[in-house]
Amino acid sequence: MTSLREMRVLFGSTFGHGHVFPLVPLALACQEAGHEVLWATNGPAVSLVELAGIRCAEAGLSGAVLTTTVGELQARADQLAPPLRGAFMFPTMFGETLSPPMAADLLPLARDFQPDLVVHEQGELASPLAAALLGVPSLTHAFGGAVPGAFVAEAGQRLAGLWQQHGLTQPPYGGCYSAPYLDICPASVQTVSLSHIRLVQPLRPISWSWPAATFEPADDARPLVYVTLGTVANNPAVLRDALAGLACLDVQVLVTVGPMGDPDALGPHPAHVRVERFVPQTQVLGHASVVVSHGGSGTFLGALSHGLPQVCLPQGADQFRNAAGVVQSGAGLALPPAEVSAEAISDAVRKALFEPRFRAAAALVADEIATMPSPEDVVATFPSLC
Repeated sequence: MTSLREMRVLFGSTFGHGHVFPLVPLALACQEAGHEVLWATNGPAVSLVELAGIRCAEAGLSGAVLTTTVGELQARADQLAPPLRGAFMFPTMFGETLSPPMAADLLPLARDFQPDLVVHEQGELASPLAAALLGVPSLTHAFGGAVPGAFVAEAGQRLAGLWQQHGLTQPPYGGCYSAPYLDICPASVQTVSLSHIRLVQPLRPISWSWPAATFEPADDARPLVYVTLGTVANNPAVLRDALAGLACLDVQVLVTVGPMGDPDALGPHPAHVRVERFVPQTQVLGHASVVVSHGGSGTFLGALSHGLPQVCLPQGADQFRNAAGVVQSGAGLALPPAEVSAEAISDAVRKALFEPRFRAAAALVADEIATMPSPEDVVATFPSLC
């Protein structure tokens, strides 16, 4: 068995904030426990990882090629009904498109680093191949709720040729789940069966965000409604509906449009509404009373950790599953795209604010999250895996 302070742990992720941020607490816990950590990811995410104080190496598609490739896939997905986009995007983007170029760069990095253990987020599917070639365990780390087994299985099937190129027969699900699956989703909001996963290790979701200016809440006693559609797909039309719906409520409102968004695209707004590109969510949630969001996993789990009721406006990907989870738990409401309007958002926020059942249910989920093993607890089990 490898001793606690001798382990080398290789982390692998794709480039999205929602795929990077969930892994950071575990990587930091590894470092704090004395392990040596190397993180491999696409170019756009390297700076995010390095800001957390973690050694990082670039791997896979990057620059204009990555931007163009993802843009073309997103344009194809946009032709589908929103609830169907995840079934297309997961195997197409995370499987056949991103994994082969990631593997080309990751394999030599891994051979040089010689890890004792590999940890990869669910969307990064080259790491299981690298781990198999090196003969070390690979742990799949959730970025939110579980991805449907059929999505992962199809992604793996599209990579069977890549494994064959290296003389290996691909195991089920692209090599995921051969070792414990690190599950950051509390059971009360999990909407996908875990029957396809052999070993599940719960892991408490910890919100992390890159260092930024401190958020200073307004000197206002009214409840704060935090509105965000995340860092990627910020639909101005949806945000304008949200602002119109909240304008008539006696609340203060914070809206973030994303690092690349344009606050001016929302037009003029009342004095009780504050519009920013980005504010650290880790600082906002402690002041909020209700969260209105796309239901992206980072926002979804962060709000639940704080016991905050939510109004989810899912746009695509795993957001529909998360929205179903918040309704299932009683911790909030969901409006599918066809039902989004200023009036509907106003009515939902009013219910989330003033009907005690939503806050009570959210508090129960927060208690559930608090009992899940911490990153430090999970890291302490790593030597037994090697």
